Amino acid sequence: MQILHEVTESFTHLKIIIQNFIKARNLRADLVKNEDELLFRRGERGDLKKIVALHNCLYSRPFLDWLLKLYRLKASELISVAVNRQGELVAYDLFMFEPAEIKENILHELYVGVDPAYQNQGIAGRLRKYSAECYDQGRVNGLSTLAPFSNVKALRSAQKAGYAITKASAKPAAYYLFRYLKKA
Repeated sequence: MQILHEVTESFTHLKIIIQNFIKARNLRADLVKNEDELLFRRGERGDLKKIVALHNCLYSRPFLDWLLKLYRLKASELISVAVNRQGELVAYDLFMFEPAEIKENILHELYVGVDPAYQNQGIAGRLRKYSAECYDQGRVNGLSTLAPFSNVKALRSAQKAGYAITKASAKPAAYYLFRYLKKA
C-alpha cells in the first residue's frame, strides 16, 4: 500500500511540475530594482542552494525535493530574490501554479523567506511588491497566498504588498489572500 501511495504522489508531483513548466513560459517582466542597500531581481538556478539553506533555517518543514526540481527548471520565472551589496541572498519569494487555481490563471505565492539578520525591516513586503510588479504584465489574472492565522507578520506583509483577505482556509488554518493583476 505504501508503494502505491508513493507512486501516486510522485505522479501528482510530476504532473504539477509539467503544468508549471508549460504555464511559466515568459511569465514575468525582467525587472531589476535597487532600493536602499538591496537589489531585487529574478531568481536564478545558482540561487537555489542558498534559498534551500535559508528555507530550512526558517521553516520547520524542509524544502520539498519535487519543488526543487521545478525551480531548477523555472527559477527565472517563478522566483524573486533580494540580495545585498555583497551579492548575498537575504530574501526569496517562491511562486507556482497550484492545481486548484491554474484554470483561473492565478499564480500562487508559496513561500517568502527573509534572513533573520534582515527581518523586521520591511524586506518581505518590498519583495512581494517587486514580484507583483514583475507579474503584472497581463499574463496572469492575480496572485494568491496563504498567511497562517498565527503569523501576523506574514499577514501584514502581504497586505502592505496589495493582497487582501478573501476567505479563510481550513487546511491549513490560514487566511487566503489575493491580489488582482492586469487582465490577461
